[in-house]
Parts: sequence; C-alpha cells; structure tokens
Amino acid sequence: MSRTISSSIETENLIIRDAVEKDIPALKSICCSWTDKQLLEGEWFEESYIEKCISEGDLPPIANASRALYQLKAICSKKDSCIVGFLDVYHGYPNPSTVWISIFVVNAQVQQHGVGREAVAAIAAAAKEKGYASLGIGVHLKNWKGLRFLTRNGFDRITDIRGDKDYGSSSFSVIYLEKPL
Repeated sequence: MSRTISSSIETENLIIRDAVEKDIPALKSICCSWTDKQLLEGEWFEESYIEKCISEGDLPPIANASRALYQLKAICSKKDSCIVGFLDVYHGYPNPSTVWISIFVVNAQVQQHGVGREAVAAIAAAAKEKGYASLGIGVHLKNWKGLRFLTRNGFDRITDIRGDKDYGSSSFSVIYLEKPL
C-alpha cells in the first residue's frame, strides 16, 4: 500500500488534486495574488517555480529525497472548478511520521471564506488515513496572517525556529510548526 495521499481528495466545497501542466497559468496567477510575499519573506517566487514543482518537485534538503514522495496539489472550487489555491506535500519529512507542507497559498480574492481551513482539514484526514502522525509547515515570522491561520487550524507545536538572529527590515526567520493528527 502506498503511503502517499490520494491524487484527488473531495470535500464539501473543494477538490484537492495533483496539479498538472495545464494548471500552470492559474497557479502562477495565484502566486501573483500574494502581493506582500517579498515583504514578508524577502524574496518573490522564482519565475519557473511552478514548472519546477510540477516537473521535478520542490524536494527537502535531505539525502535520498525522492520525487515519488512529493505532490503539488491544486485546490479547486467544486462550484466552478476554478483553481483557488495550491499546496505541496512531501511524505516523511522531517521524520517518517510527518507529511510536510512547504508551500500553501490561497488566492487573495477567496481568503477568509474557509478555503484554507477546509484544505488543511482534508490534507490532515488524508495523511492520518495513510498512517502519518502529524503535518508540518514552516512560516516566516513576519507573516502574521499565516501564523494566525496556522495556529487556529491546529499547528500549535513549535518544532524549530531558524533565521537571522537580529530583527530588522531586511532580516527574516522561519518558525516550524506541527499539527498532530
């Protein structure tokens, strides 16, 4: 039995499915909707970020990282089939019992409508069904909206903090959070 979550997950309002090449324009548009990313994280998305995620995966910095354990997921509205967000998962990082989310973006136009909450709940249920014990994610400390969202959705265990030691407009740090399943 495969330990990767299903290629397609349905919820009441969403279909969360593996992203494919034809999704690239919509996914890039969602990247562009995150207008303060550079301010919060110190960098913008690389031009070929989405293409790389689909073709090679955005693999963690570990020995023997495998494309087979990576999935880029498009979050689609059931109402009109439009892509309203995306996330990716890597199965078994930073430990074998965790599914790691390295990117999670919901289109700014549909934020505050439950899309993110419903997507997190669906990914958590799918990971638990496959025998995983937790979800993990990293969020930049300046991303207060993201921090509030994640802690309200069960990412309440701090596993690490990395980054610049001194605060400043050009310094950045990431807090790593875990959600038990």
